[in-house]
Amino acid sequence: MAQILWSELAKEHLREIDAYIAEGSPFYSIIFIDRLIAAVEKVGMFPKCGRIVPEFGIESLREIIFHEYRIVYQLANDKITIVAIVHGAMDIIKRRDRETWDLT
Repeated sequence: MAQILWSELAKEHLREIDAYIAEGSPFYSIIFIDRLIAAVEKVGMFPKCGRIVPEFGIESLREIIFHEYRIVYQLANDKITIVAIVHGAMDIIKRRDRETWDLT
């Protein structure tokens, strides 16, 4: 199983998603975040299960879709780094340009 690391930016995205959902339902926000994290943990068992992010075309930069979110991660040997969590309605290139994505 690959080691999973979360970038500071991805942790911040997770907190923002949690806070947004909690505005409507604190109970549902807990369930949603737990399931999102569980989806990420599955990637640790199957690192190449995610598709290559089409906008970037980089073999090591992949994503899985969880509900309406794109969970972007980078593969490096036996390590997976969760880079960002982006809502599917957002322009991922503009989001990356506005933020500092920690890519190695």
